Amino acid sequence: MKITSIHNLQKLANIVGIFLIHLAVNQTQASAFISNTPTPYLISQKGLEDDLKDPNYWSNLCNLQMQSKKYEEALTACEQAITLRPKNPILWADHSGVLLKMKKYPEAIASAERALKFDKKTSLALTYQCMAFSELGRNEEGLDNCNQALKVDGNWGKQSPKLAWLHRGVILTNLGQLDQAAIAYDRTLLLEPKDSLALAYRCELMNKIGQPERAITNCNDALAGNGDWGEKSQTFAYSNRAIAYRQQDQLSKAIADYDRLLAVDPNDAIAWTAQGLILEQLSRFTEALTSFDRAVAINPKYSLGHVRRCTMLNRNKMYEPAQAACDEAIKGDGQWGEIGAAQAWSEMAHALSGQQQYEKAIAAANRAVGIKPDYAEAWSNRSVALWQLQQYPEALASIQKAIELKPNYAQAYFNQGTILATQKQYKTALQSYKKALILDPKNPEGWANTSVVLWHLKQYQSALTAADHAIAINRNSFEAWYNRGLVLTSLSRHKDALKSYNSAIKINPKSADAFTGRGIILSKLKYYPQAIAALQEALKLNPQQVVAKANLKMVMKEQASQIREQGKREKGKGGRGNTISRKS
Repeated sequence: MKITSIHNLQKLANIVGIFLIHLAVNQTQASAFISNTPTPYLISQKGLEDDLKDPNYWSNLCNLQMQSKKYEEALTACEQAITLRPKNPILWADHSGVLLKMKKYPEAIASAERALKFDKKTSLALTYQCMAFSELGRNEEGLDNCNQALKVDGNWGKQSPKLAWLHRGVILTNLGQLDQAAIAYDRTLLLEPKDSLALAYRCELMNKIGQPERAITNCNDALAGNGDWGEKSQTFAYSNRAIAYRQQDQLSKAIADYDRLLAVDPNDAIAWTAQGLILEQLSRFTEALTSFDRAVAINPKYSLGHVRRCTMLNRNKMYEPAQAACDEAIKGDGQWGEIGAAQAWSEMAHALSGQQQYEKAIAAANRAVGIKPDYAEAWSNRSVALWQLQQYPEALASIQKAIELKPNYAQAYFNQGTILATQKQYKTALQSYKKALILDPKNPEGWANTSVVLWHLKQYQSALTAADHAIAINRNSFEAWYNRGLVLTSLSRHKDALKSYNSAIKINPKSADAFTGRGIILSKLKYYPQAIAALQEALKLNPQQVVAKANLKMVMKEQASQIREQGKREKGKGGRGNTISRKS
């Protein structure tokens, strides 16, 4: 096999040309001082010509260029070395190593095979085959090669058995043989205790086996190690340490590590998404959405970034852009994380329900549970669409399925409570809300809905407490302020109720219900003109507001009665004013 092509000869000429130009420049500069002594330069040129015929020169150049990540030049140098010494197994192994760096995995395997043809105990070639097979997803074949490299313990070239032990650990991790992987990494670290890459891989492994404290120690050691990261960088350690901090619920530290990672590599879409997930967990939803926006800007095809963006937009009730984001996720690269495509279809159902497209929402939710039947969130979103279509038995069956799959799923209990309350099963609904609030005590909508159920059960003081809980969590909760006004009305605390309705209207000035409540309270306080204005505004916003219609008629009658009574009083006062008192 002749590997020095015309293309490579041209590269070779370019490399050699650099040296010859350098020599010519030096010779020209020197001639100004020594015009009659060419001999040293002839000797130098002769030495260079000897170097160009020395395979060791080209082998060393190959390795130096590879260390400098100049892989094309390294490949040319390796091929020139092989031309000069075609049966040298280490030269072929080095050639394989360069191809591996260039991600030309089949070619790397072939070059390593040539090395093994000349010496079956070339451990370096076996290790490079191990690495190339692993990159191709052929882990079993790769593992066999790493095992063989360590067994024969032959020629390692400029490497050592550390390389085979490390990649044996990587493959065993991929195969789920985590105990054996730990042994492989330990053997790597026996050979080089401060190897940053091996320590970072061990950190990753500790995360996988649920030992975050040991993971953090390993990642700290990796960052303080020898700085040999191979094809990775310190970002690998930052990422794995962030995962460990998240497992320990040290979320601020995890975010800080992602900040460090992104300072080194701001174009890491996966890191932006991981940071967004933690921000979402901390209820920092605006920041989370920003992180997901950044992720999909870097990688417009990144499915997980789009689906998390869809989730945040749904939370913000921005249903049309949420639907568009879920569409992009479904059309994307298929990198989903652990849930898979079912998450996109489930969030699509949420977005469609938000747009009152309930039949389409059910179809999307059905796709989600078809892909992943054990996905509780999809069953929950399906129940919402069925509830909106007033298919209550089906909605209850769907939400019950969600609860069976995920007994600690707070939102499922909230949804169950709402469905039951709609059917006026208030006591049962209250039990569902209580379970939900045990799991998620900081959910303002849950407290607001609980206050409604308690109001229906005429437990007014408890209903007021629940509404106050909701407001303490979120002072901008329209539902909480509205419900508080309703409860205070029932407690005949009319002035306090008016303040609550005013707060609700400030948050949502387009709520016909809030203006109706305000009008009723104003009428009870006998502020009839203001009451009429409020009820008329309610009917302007919603002409079908039945309570507003009924109360407007009643208030107008009461106002007319008040005017008549006032007229009578005024008339009475006038009569008394015309009476002439008589002195006795």
